[in-house]
Amino acid sequence: MKKFLSVIIIYSVFFSCKHDLENPTWDVDMIVPIANAEININDIVEMGNNQVNTNYTDENLVSLVYTNNILTSEYDSLLNIFSTSDKKKFRIDSVQFDDVEIEYNTTIGSVINQLGPLGSAIYPDGSMREIPALPGIIQNDSIEIDASNYFQTMTLYNGMLNLEITNGFPTAISNMTLLLFNANNENLIATFNIPLIESGASIVESVSVANQTLDNLMIGLLDNLNIEASNGTVPINYSDALVTKISITDIQIMEATAYFPDQLLHQEIVEQSFDIGSARLTELGIKDGSVSIIASSSLPDTVSVIYKIPSLTKNDIPFETLVKIPPNINTEPTNLFFDFSGYKMNLTGKNGRVGGDTINTIYSEMYIYLDSTGELETIDQIDSFNLYNVYNIVPDYAKGYIGQDTFVINSQPKSISIFNNISAGKIEFDEVKLNLMINNYVGANAILQFNELNTDNSNDNLPEVDVTLDDDGNNVINYPYLIERATINNDIISPSYKEIKIEASDMIEIFPNQANIGATIILNPDGPQNLDDFIYIDKPITASMNATIPLSFISENITLNKITQLEFDNSREIEEVFITIENGFPIDAVIDIISLDNYNNIIDTILKNSNIISANTDNNNYVISSNTNTIKISNFDFFDIDKIKIVASFSTSSITEYIDIYSYYNVKVNLSARFKQRIGE
Repeated sequence: MKKFLSVIIIYSVFFSCKHDLENPTWDVDMIVPIANAEININDIVEMGNNQVNTNYTDENLVSLVYTNNILTSEYDSLLNIFSTSDKKKFRIDSVQFDDVEIEYNTTIGSVINQLGPLGSAIYPDGSMREIPALPGIIQNDSIEIDASNYFQTMTLYNGMLNLEITNGFPTAISNMTLLLFNANNENLIATFNIPLIESGASIVESVSVANQTLDNLMIGLLDNLNIEASNGTVPINYSDALVTKISITDIQIMEATAYFPDQLLHQEIVEQSFDIGSARLTELGIKDGSVSIIASSSLPDTVSVIYKIPSLTKNDIPFETLVKIPPNINTEPTNLFFDFSGYKMNLTGKNGRVGGDTINTIYSEMYIYLDSTGELETIDQIDSFNLYNVYNIVPDYAKGYIGQDTFVINSQPKSISIFNNISAGKIEFDEVKLNLMINNYVGANAILQFNELNTDNSNDNLPEVDVTLDDDGNNVINYPYLIERATINNDIISPSYKEIKIEASDMIEIFPNQANIGATIILNPDGPQNLDDFIYIDKPITASMNATIPLSFISENITLNKITQLEFDNSREIEEVFITIENGFPIDAVIDIISLDNYNNIIDTILKNSNIISANTDNNNYVISSNTNTIKISNFDFFDIDKIKIVASFSTSSITEYIDIYSYYNVKVNLSARFKQRIGE
């Protein structure tokens, strides 16, 4: 825009030779533009948002296309089922101990030596001799049983003391009595009475040592041993022996100071099933997820935990981890965190069995080991290992049969801003088509029922306008629209599409500023068909509204507003204001021009209720030229005026046909001011 459109200079020069050095001055009249405004298609509707687009015919006839998302289903509740916690505690009864085995040999040579020098003379090594009965040949003979390679002391709540005797003597032995004592306090541990063991035979006797305390040094007292007479001559080999084996098995300790071996404390192989209603899921994708492990141990050795979830994979690699839990007596627990994001979980059990009881099932393995230090360590019954797991999983998708479920989407107002520029009036559109477009990204059939669908202008006191019939004659409210399932190929979803067409002139002619929409969605209305359903958390069922509004209408006092900045020094004294109005619409208009301050507060009315004749049209009401009016206003004070507000009301009351609006139709308002300007000062 040019700063100066026209300058009219009317001048008279007066000159006086008062002083040769005085500069000449003179006053001129100037007319300059001070404000310009244009009302066009962009002022009829609010075009400055992404909800509105314009369509143009070859002749630039305008149609408005209003689009807004109206419904989005959310299925978080269906999939938020795999957040859980698990607590495990293992006490000393889980700690195992290696069997203790001690062997003692009594040779025939040592027995013959008890007979003195005469014994070896009568029964020389390597000879053949007949052996008579020798009752009480061994009495009060002690055997030292040293278990210090295994333990120092231990108190058992379970254990078996086993005596195995193999008779390598050439004759039978009988009436054998063996007593077992702790060496330090001589407490009797066990008594064994053996009536007879034939030559070359073995016997095993066992007694419980539950609730007994055993020391690393024990004494076996052979209270009596008889040698039976041989049947004829027998070979005398001094190395032949009576082999006594003492073992302690099935050891479960209450308290012990011992060398604890590496051992498996606990193993857990679990198929955990989830009750998720009618859903039968076979696979779950994890968008965000983790397991947090808090572990503590009062055991003297490090605990190793192997945690496997074979059904949980990422890039086809199953989840498996090994963590070390150190002894942490009087210290903080060990905190561990594992990220499950991007994993997928097979829900068909250990063997991947589809059907039956192998849906909705997670398979996992846990092995807990005690790592030996190789040193003497003390463990008592208050020692324990504690493991607390917290699983938090946010699903990405689920596959299988996702269940028959009903989701109610409560009515929520949706803002409509397309008509915000229209402050008053009535309008009748030639035709408005409302399309409800539904996209189903879920791999399951669905029923969509609208519980509420209307438009409202909250600025008036009139009731909402409800949707009525679709183009097929169905009452839109509560009609069960079937939405076909989506398809998927190589993880690419192709949604199904459903379009509902409605004639909606009544819903638009109230200049709505909101739509009220509520619906019910029923997934799998026919129940389970197969296990081929799928659902992605960010790919729901969506519905959008598309309203095509041809700007062909009959109007009554449609009122538009336009505010423009004053382009003039408002401190100047203005003598006259010239207002030029060009009406390029085929509609009569009434124009008000209002002055405003910088905060849009009204100062005064410059022009009120000025009737502007419509543009010049042909027989088809097509504009061929604008109609221009110029109005002069005198003695108007522009002090403190910062902005100009144009209020234009259009009416087709004198026209019975619908008026078509083209893209280049407009109303131009120009304000110019006449004032005096002194030159030469």
